[in-house]
Amino acid sequence: MNLLYPEEKIILAIDGFNVNEVITFLNNCPKIKWVKVGLEIFSKEGPEIIKIFKRMNKNIFLDLKFYDIPNTMSSTCYQVSKLGVDIISLHASSGSKALKVSKEASLEGASELNLPPPLLVGVTVLTSFSFSDLKKDFNNEIPIEESVLRLAELSFKSGLDGCVCSPCELKKLRSIYDSNFQLITPGIRLDKNIKHDQQRVMTPHEAIINGASKLVIGRAITESKDPNKVFLDICESIS
Repeated sequence: MNLLYPEEKIILAIDGFNVNEVITFLNNCPKIKWVKVGLEIFSKEGPEIIKIFKRMNKNIFLDLKFYDIPNTMSSTCYQVSKLGVDIISLHASSGSKALKVSKEASLEGASELNLPPPLLVGVTVLTSFSFSDLKKDFNNEIPIEESVLRLAELSFKSGLDGCVCSPCELKKLRSIYDSNFQLITPGIRLDKNIKHDQQRVMTPHEAIINGASKLVIGRAITESKDPNKVFLDICESIS
């Protein structure tokens, strides 16, 4: 049973903000506990943005989706674990060796500074992909759900703490893995007719019912007229 408060289940995606804008935004939405640091803001602001969020007592999902040879991924996870982030994403398709050494390195890096070790989660199939995309671009005839299940299993067997999947695979994955295996879910939309650049979407309530551990939500909150109210309304819908 997931006993987290609802605000602990929502990770705010802050793509498009600069550092001053995101500080103001978070000050205006004080109940937000989690932020996702993705490629865009990390490239713009660098590791300093993580220090800023830590000073604001925010939990951080470092979503840079590492994918490289095992040695490079291991060294990178060792370094970023020293920044005090709470969750790190890496592509499950980088393979079991890379996943295993990355997990070991993250524990080592955090331990050196007496920090809580971050959770490592394997990215399965990006929510922007549809089956037709995979077939056309990669000549992949395997159904998306089957690919997600394989990559989730690879993540689990490699010692990772969970995976990133679309809402559409949640129910099947949760029937296999208990709540200790984190299922982090982008592709969350308050209105499923508004997909933006994602194909496999679901509402917050549906995703939680189907087994999501945490929901990554961005534009539905950040582009609304009253972000704080929208955030609190989502919390109410999943409580």
